[in-house]
Amino acid sequence: MTLLELLVVVAILGLLSAAVMPVLGGGPLRAARAAASSVTSLASKAQAQAVGRENAVGLWIEPRSIDSAIDLAVARQPAPYRGDTFDAMASLSGTVASGTMSLEFQEDKVTTLTGSSNPPFAASGDFIEFAESPARFALICPNPPSPDGWFATLRPEAGQTTTNTVWPTPTADGSEKVWHAFSIIRRPAPVSLGISLGSGLAIDLAWSGIGTRRFGRTPLGGDGSSSPDPSDDLTPLDMYSAGQAIAIMFDRVGAVGEVGFFNTRVSPTAGAAEIRAPLRSPVFLLIGRIDRCGLGYRDSPSEDAPGANWQYPESFWVSIDPKTGLARSTQVVLRDDDGRVTTARRSQAAIRSAQ
Repeated sequence: MTLLELLVVVAILGLLSAAVMPVLGGGPLRAARAAASSVTSLASKAQAQAVGRENAVGLWIEPRSIDSAIDLAVARQPAPYRGDTFDAMASLSGTVASGTMSLEFQEDKVTTLTGSSNPPFAASGDFIEFAESPARFALICPNPPSPDGWFATLRPEAGQTTTNTVWPTPTADGSEKVWHAFSIIRRPAPVSLGISLGSGLAIDLAWSGIGTRRFGRTPLGGDGSSSPDPSDDLTPLDMYSAGQAIAIMFDRVGAVGEVGFFNTRVSPTAGAAEIRAPLRSPVFLLIGRIDRCGLGYRDSPSEDAPGANWQYPESFWVSIDPKTGLARSTQVVLRDDDGRVTTARRSQAAIRSAQ
């Protein structure tokens, strides 16, 4: 090669380096876009695994603190427990009007459930269903397990009441026991490492939520996303405690069957109940810088006085539609027809219009 040709090659390589290095080196916007893409990909993976299966598969979000989460995994619901033998049965006693009935299992056919084990095979908050009823009731069980002290109760978070929920036939006082086939649906659990968001990014749980409601409980400036909106259906967030893990579970047709809140690593409010409820409104997850998680709206944010994650162009919204199970992501909206976005809900405009 002549000196001139060598100089041309060096110049071309320099131009290529200048064009490629920003991409390879990343940047706040590219890193956030990649993080949002990885969250939607994991949700889509869970949905694909759920299609055609009897047992739900979902997306598990493990909090790092009450305001942030960086670890996500695929969650699975264990196979239902129907007793140790194919003809295992349970009987109920009590009054339908009370909303809670006592359970008795056939002692010689349900030993796996009622026998002592650590941890217990079943726990309060699992579901029980009966062949004669389409409803899933909440299971209340003693710890440690014993043959006595088991109950089935209505689930208000699922809209069940004593007038709209059909119970199996209970055993009347002094009468021969009425037995029913049953299934116990246990809580889901993460089964893979999934992903961990890097580059100082996290899911901002304070601003993420369902419909128009946030997971965060503290009032925050710019809280337009938490104002109830008639376009959004009932959400179960009245029973969520900040710090609980969140499981978004897909059913056998790929729709979101339920959302669950579970006590794990982060200590939620004392006495926080674990619940699983139908999901009727979209889930919105905000991807932003971890050091801004939990911050409220600020009129003129700066590095010394930062604002909410949705005020920055390098943040992304991820949504999961409950009917289709489709997960999508888009960059936050910073300016609208009024010239400036001042609430979280308005920053979701692009992704809400795609629902």
